[in-house]
Order: sequence, then structure tokens, then C-alpha cells
Amino acid sequence: MSFKEKLLSGGFVITAEVTPPRGVDVEPFIKGSLSLKDKLDALNVTDFQNVGVRITSLVGSYLLIKEGIEPIFQITSRDRNRVAIQGEVLSAYVLGIRNILVLTGDYPTTGIMKNAKPVFDIDTINILRFIKNLCSGRDSAGKTLNGTPNFFLGAVFNPNLEPLDLEISKLERKHKAGAEFFQTQLFYELSLIEKTREKIKDWEPKILAGVTIFKSKEMLYYMMNKVPGIKIPQKIIKILEESKNIREKSIEFCAEFCMKIKESKLLNGIHFLASRPKDILEVLNLLKWERKEVSNV
Repeated sequence: MSFKEKLLSGGFVITAEVTPPRGVDVEPFIKGSLSLKDKLDALNVTDFQNVGVRITSLVGSYLLIKEGIEPIFQITSRDRNRVAIQGEVLSAYVLGIRNILVLTGDYPTTGIMKNAKPVFDIDTINILRFIKNLCSGRDSAGKTLNGTPNFFLGAVFNPNLEPLDLEISKLERKHKAGAEFFQTQLFYELSLIEKTREKIKDWEPKILAGVTIFKSKEMLYYMMNKVPGIKIPQKIIKILEESKNIREKSIEFCAEFCMKIKESKLLNGIHFLASRPKDILEVLNLLKWERKEVSNV
């Protein structure tokens, strides 16, 4: 069963981010991804994460397909105009990629390559619209395609942002533009999702909760201070700061929160953000969830 089939049929899915290598040695990337192969439903391949030079998400996704792993191809508008975006999307389909997560992308000053000039030709809404046009047989200039793709489209949702009503409005606009599933930014208050569900009456969005495992205090402080849109409650910060081993405590806390997420029935799955494969496996071992169906490419 594919990621799309499982999610749309009401299954509880698990995904995670994997980051393409900074260089041409792809073996560690493949090895880490393979360790998650039979544990998760799909792997997001990040797109120039932290505004750094890496192998592209397109190539990273193709490498996963070759290993029998279903990828979610991430694409942002920060580094491409509408021509390049549509060209990469068509190329992705030819390579066997069927899932796409669309993002606008963080501004370069938030990352490594701070002097890079951003593109931002179009935003997430228009990327989604353009991809839906491609799936209907035409590009954004109205030119007829020679063969048409068919994608399962996703976008991001940040329940931390205020006012929440504005973010819910964006969620609905992304859905109308073509998004069928959503992955959230890191958050810790399930009440925010409850409020979101209450506000949306005419449809039930498929939302995957963003969770993470802090491997060190340095990572905790980086996520708190450098990553846009994240809010970590002070009580959680205090617990992690006072722990003798922040990684072990974070793994324990993440497993507890994942269990609450599943039991709440407010969300349709879990998405591991910025977490190492070995840490993700430890969380899953604590949860002892059995995957009755393994996704196939």
C-alpha cells in the first residue's frame, strides 16, 4: 500500500525527513534511509536544507526509489523560478516520483549561504496551482503537454503562528489549490489542532504532526532561536535543560508525545523533523507500534 493509499484510507502514517549529502558520497545517505525503510511509510527528501549546498531533492528522491523506498519530493520557490519548478516537477514524474511537498522556503539569511539571492517568483499557492495545471495537461503558459503527470500533493501548516485563524485560512487556500495532505512545523499543544478542526467544517484535512528529537542542547537552542515558526514551551525547555542526557530524555518525551498524538485522533500521522535515523528508531522501539502494511513504490 502506498503512502497516498494508506493516508487517504484512514491509516495512521509515519514519515521523516532525510537530508541529501553535502558532496557526492551518497552511501551514508542511502544507509541511513535504508535503516528506516520498513519502519516508515515515506521519507521526505529536503530541498537545500538550511540554505546549504547539497545534492538536490530530485536526485535524492530518485536514489530512494532505486532502494525501494517511497520518497516525498520537497520543492521550494526560494531557488527557482516558475520555469525551473515546472521542469523539475515533470522530471520527477519521469523518474517515478509521485509525492510532492510544496514550500515557499526560508529566506537565505536564515541559513548557511546568507549572501545567496532568493528567487521567490511564485508562492506555495501558485506552485500548487501550476502543478495541478500540469496534471491537467498544460503548463502555466497554456502549452499542451506531451503526456501528463499525476501527483499526490502536500504542503506545510504551522499551528504555532498567530493569529491561528490566518494560518487556517492559508491551510484552506492551499487545499483549494491542490494540497491533499499537510505536515506541520514542530509544535507541542494538541489544543491548537483541536481548534483548527473546529474551525474547518466542510472538509477534514489529512495532517501529520511535526515532532523532533533533540540530540544536544546546542540543537535545542538552534531550533529555538534560528528556525522560524517554532515555539517550545518553557516547561519542556526546562525539563530538557535539566536532564543529565538530553538525547535520552528527548527520545523518551518524543515517544510519549507521539502516543498522545495517536490517541487524540486529531491527527493522521507523525512526521519526524530534523532527526537522525538511529534516534527515530529508538522512539519507534519505545512505541512498539506494528506496521501491518508496508508501503511499496
